[in-house]
Amino acid sequence: MVKEKVKNLAIVAGLLLIFFSICLGGCGTISDGEYTASVLLSGGSGRAYIESPCSVTVKDGKSTARIVWSSPNYDYMIVDGETYYPVNPEGNSEFEIPITLDKEMQVQADTTAMSKPHLIEYTLLFTLEKDYADGTSENGEQGSGATGGQGSGSNAANGQGNGSDADGSQGDGNAGNNQGDGSNSSANSSLNPPSIEGLTYVSTDENSYAQCYRIHRYESGFVVISVDDGRNYLLVPEGQKTPENLGQDIVVLEGKLDRIYLAASAAMCHFDSLSCVDRILLSGIEEEDWYIEAAASAMKDGTLKYGGKYSAPDYEQIVMMDIDIAVESTMILHVPKVQEQLEELGVPVFIDRSSYEEEPLGRCEWIKVYGVLTGEEEKAESAFESQKAQVEQIEDLDVEGKSVVLFYLNSNHQVVTRTGNDYFAKIIEMAGGEYLAPVGDDGGASQMTISIEAFYEYASDADILIYNATIESVPESLEELMGSDVTFKDFKAFQEGNIWYTDKSLYQFSDKTGTIISDLAVVIAGEQEETDFFHKLQ
Repeated sequence: MVKEKVKNLAIVAGLLLIFFSICLGGCGTISDGEYTASVLLSGGSGRAYIESPCSVTVKDGKSTARIVWSSPNYDYMIVDGETYYPVNPEGNSEFEIPITLDKEMQVQADTTAMSKPHLIEYTLLFTLEKDYADGTSENGEQGSGATGGQGSGSNAANGQGNGSDADGSQGDGNAGNNQGDGSNSSANSSLNPPSIEGLTYVSTDENSYAQCYRIHRYESGFVVISVDDGRNYLLVPEGQKTPENLGQDIVVLEGKLDRIYLAASAAMCHFDSLSCVDRILLSGIEEEDWYIEAAASAMKDGTLKYGGKYSAPDYEQIVMMDIDIAVESTMILHVPKVQEQLEELGVPVFIDRSSYEEEPLGRCEWIKVYGVLTGEEEKAESAFESQKAQVEQIEDLDVEGKSVVLFYLNSNHQVVTRTGNDYFAKIIEMAGGEYLAPVGDDGGASQMTISIEAFYEYASDADILIYNATIESVPESLEELMGSDVTFKDFKAFQEGNIWYTDKSLYQFSDKTGTIISDLAVVIAGEQEETDFFHKLQ
């Protein structure tokens, strides 16, 4: 009797298995057409990214994705043992590769950004956007129920990750116009002080340049940091009771925040300026990636530990070390499940949007946000005013009328240069220079990749050329630069010995924006050959 029941259960289980197999095989089929899919990338150093969403083509049941990397320095990819090469002659590396939806894929990508090529292993996960969860493609064809996924959106800017990466990409705190990190840079959510039951609003701090946040004051020492993505961070003073009936847009930060997981590496400089690096217990990047001495020393001493990158934090350490806040860049929006997991563990997530500030000193002014978070507001105000003063003093230098171009050479012997609407172009103009934008600059992307011939056409008469060493290793001398292409000897800046390069650390010091602009003004004025952030190529 028992054997018969077991047999019957086995038959039923078998039938159910067949039924679900048919459903998954037939009902999950996606019809031919064009789709949009989110892309989740992991592996490598954690600072490269692929623009998301991407386009996916389904034909005869096979899916192909056209992906765009955050850098022009990928020269081939290996997928399932097959080698694929870029499909575009200029710009960030683009590939068309076969994919499997809703399943992690192991791929390799070769980057030539370093002194020699490196084949790096990555994991990709492609998920159809929710708009196509019913199997409807962009051209209106109806499928039969493809799985919907994360709508993690991204813009196509040159940004990323947490600083300069081996692949040549940049992340939060970069010199680009904004980040490709899944966030909408045109967020227009209200920055007005939220109405909070039981709290009386007092005033709002005035910002000099920053447009992406506001600091609101309430009675009894309560403070709200409103950010233009719609989030409001409520700081509850020690000894005070957290208000009830808070809206979903309110993120509560209680008491003294001194056990921090910092995944937004661009914010480290602010903690350093405020002498609060000791408040950070876990870092999102490794010791060798820090140019900020206090951060590197803390990791060497063991007081600051590696806590995993933004997309793969070390949850065990976060719990064991009783982390009270995770400070993230907007790259976290690529991995919403990570944010959800942190919040489920009781760790509030603060998302830094300083990279979306249009004004260079606007990014610098975010130090006031961290002054509030650390309780070091006077230091923050003083540090920002000091940076403002350095820019104001530039008027005393004779720097008017000199033309400047920022560039670097990629492994394909092409010139990557910044467009006129780029963040660094604005820094040059604030330093008194005139930025020469490449021909064909339509005000869209923050950078362009062009031939050396096209570069010569518009930059040959520039007074100053600056090599972007935060992205690509700089030639060791003018002779080596000429060795890369003899055309450089015909540039005015080469003949007059006016070729400079940025310090590799530049992108990690948004708190020193005034110093960077002041240094650049000195370069443009021709007053000295060595500064903290710019060095003359000899």
